[in-house]
Amino acid sequence: MGTRRVQGLLFLLLLLGAPSLALEQNLHCHKGISMSVEEDPRKTFNWTTENVETCDSGSLCQESLLMIKAGAKTAVLGTKGCVADGTQAIMYVQHSPPPGIITVSYSSYCEEPLCNSRQNLLELWKEEETPAPSMSPRLHCPTCVALGACLNAPSLPCPNDTIQCYQGRLQITGGGINSFLEVKGCTSIIGCRLMSGIFTVGPMWVEEICPYQSLLQPRNTENGATWLPVSVWRLELVLLMLLQ
Repeated sequence: MGTRRVQGLLFLLLLLGAPSLALEQNLHCHKGISMSVEEDPRKTFNWTTENVETCDSGSLCQESLLMIKAGAKTAVLGTKGCVADGTQAIMYVQHSPPPGIITVSYSSYCEEPLCNSRQNLLELWKEEETPAPSMSPRLHCPTCVALGACLNAPSLPCPNDTIQCYQGRLQITGGGINSFLEVKGCTSIIGCRLMSGIFTVGPMWVEEICPYQSLLQPRNTENGATWLPVSVWRLELVLLMLLQ
């Protein structure tokens, strides 16, 4: 009789546990994509969606953003939904800091129902809090950011401490997004590294393409000598050491 009672209790526990197992298999997440170019994304960008999807067993909810500012405009690409692979985590990366082009990404993976519910960028886009940079009278660059292609890119003066003109395209795929983003402007980075070597933002894959060689423009010092980026001076120093 004792054995039968134990078996009956186990069977009852399995029945009671069945609803919780079903709930774990039916995680619901907000679903949607957003692609826009904003004058002030902190005030105008709205990331809410009424769409909800049911995830497969073992999935997580995700919400991911890529934000790129060049000149006065900021491109914002966002995705929400289920994701099959990943671990619960939040990641915020500033790929290319000011002055010049600013690139920031954010991703959040969570496991509670409808937990991917962020609505705006008030806590993420902090560029407005930085003081306005002083501008260089010597370096000017075509400046724009656009979904697809920049039809008009005015030549604007660059902030001090930027060293070159960046011209490139980003192909963003994944998370329901398949789009090109063209970016031009002043930057302090060297080469085609707007994403600083990180090419995944949540489920989005970012491929950086620079069809035009970035334009390094040496500056003149007060005595007429040519100023070169630090990396060039380091290369010359290595060559001199090898020749000795």
